[in-house]
Amino acid sequence: MASTELATERALYIGNTIGYVIYGGILFLYAYSTYLIMASKQPMPRRLFYISFGGLQVILLTVSGAANAAFCELMWIEKRNDPGGPSAFFAANLADWYNVFGTATDSAANILTDGLMLYRCYIIWGSRLQIIVIPAIIYLASATMTVMMVIESAMPMSNIWQGLAAQFGISWVALTVSFNVIVTALIISRLLFFHRTVRSVLTDEQRSTYTGLVAILVESALPFTVLGIAYLVTYIKGLSSATAVGMAWGALVVLTPHLIILRVASGVAWSSDTGSRITQTTLHLHHDSSSGSSSMIRKNP
Repeated sequence: MASTELATERALYIGNTIGYVIYGGILFLYAYSTYLIMASKQPMPRRLFYISFGGLQVILLTVSGAANAAFCELMWIEKRNDPGGPSAFFAANLADWYNVFGTATDSAANILTDGLMLYRCYIIWGSRLQIIVIPAIIYLASATMTVMMVIESAMPMSNIWQGLAAQFGISWVALTVSFNVIVTALIISRLLFFHRTVRSVLTDEQRSTYTGLVAILVESALPFTVLGIAYLVTYIKGLSSATAVGMAWGALVVLTPHLIILRVASGVAWSSDTGSRITQTTLHLHHDSSSGSSSMIRKNP
């Protein structure tokens, strides 16, 4: 077996393993977040939205994982003795319907996650529409490239790692990574601005709730963005490791919104008026510092 073929199979195995580990964490997060949301006093439409959104993401990732498992089971067990072995099966069956269906579900999950990130950026920036104009345009272009990639990958003997399908795939990954870089930078800059604004008047607990390290990592989806950049580099270079990185990134596509939903369910996520409440509290504490106490910022998911 050629070293590149072995590296591809190894990357596929590693990617599947990482993906299933993340999948288990997602199931726990969804169950726990759903419990917290149902026990909260949020308006019913909002509760139903987050429960439905998270549930749909879980279904999409389940289908994608099942498709990967079916493909690997056929390649390594059922069809391993076919001419050319697993490597020949891998090259010849990437366009099989179940594999394309798995790619489509993962792509749909990515579209949903990017949409949620766009909405969160809009909320964190105080519902300023002008802030998200450019990210919104990139988001629409990314969604278009995703659809084109899935359609092309369904063509007979198509290969998502080569040819026209790969060109659409690289364009999609480049656009969605660019989108996430911009949105992540906007969210982080906003949170750091408020962190500097309140650090002299609020306690460590109060600051960490909305502008701490965990808040920045989750609200901005920084790990997802960083791994997306790594995936883009390996995809463009045609490295075998792109398979493993891409599958891990595909799982993070669903993990990212579930971490945000958990913050919403816990009552510590940013809402449309969080920025104004932080500012008002800061001004109040500046003018009322002689009282010797500070009032907590009311949590309002």
